[in-house]
This record gives sequence, structure tokens and C-alpha cells, in this order.
Amino acid sequence: MKQNTIGNYFNKMKEKANAVLESSTQTGELVSEAESKSSQPESQGLIKLGSQVKALVRLVKMYKKGDYRDVSKKSMVLIVAGLLYFVSPIDAVPDFLIGAGLLDDATVLAFIFKTLSSEIDAFQSWEEEKEEDTYVKPAP
Repeated sequence: MKQNTIGNYFNKMKEKANAVLESSTQTGELVSEAESKSSQPESQGLIKLGSQVKALVRLVKMYKKGDYRDVSKKSMVLIVAGLLYFVSPIDAVPDFLIGAGLLDDATVLAFIFKTLSSEIDAFQSWEEEKEEDTYVKPAP
């Protein structure tokens, strides 16, 4: 019998990630679910998790819109797989288990942030530059 581990569930999500990334409808649904779950009160115990998810969601949105493409396809698959794992209520540790339910989600997201830190940092820098470019200084 195959043991239900975080790695096994994450690999299942990686298999689904390509299809989700290719479908605007599925990507939109994933983004909505991830935004909703990261804003829920039970996620507040892991505040950094919410901000990390929001950064990944913004990256996926900008990638799908074509506004930001400075990230590899392989990295996007990992990001989408991580978000799929995050929104899935049934994974290695089901989310309905208070306390422990989000710890596996945090583990997967921490792995993604560590593995893809340079690409995620580059995206966040791009966002900041974009905001600075759109900021209109008041007249003297």
C-alpha cells in the first residue's frame, strides 16, 4: 500500500498543474480559490503563508495575462502545483484537522519559495518597479 505522504500528494498536483496552466478557466478558478483560502481566518495562524500565497497568485495572474513571462514553464508548473495542493481540502494532512491541517500546506509552499526564490524575488521586484512607474509625483 502506498503511503500518503506530502511528496505523493504534491506529485499528483504536479501532474494536474500542466492542464490547469493551459486552461484559462481552470487557472482562474485556482486563483480565486487560493485567494479565498489565504484570506480565511484559520489561515491567520500562519500569516506569512497568506502573503506567500498572494505573491504566487499574483505571479500566476500576470503570467496568464502575458504581462510577466520572465519565469520558466517548469517553475510555473511547480507554482501551480503548490497552489493546487494549498486549495485541496484532502491532502497528506486534511485541512479540517485544526492546527495540523495547514502545516503540510505551509511545508509545500516553503519548498516552492525556497526552490524558486530567485524567480519569485525577480517577479516581486518587477511588481515594485511597475508600481513606481505608474506612480505620478505631485506637482511642486
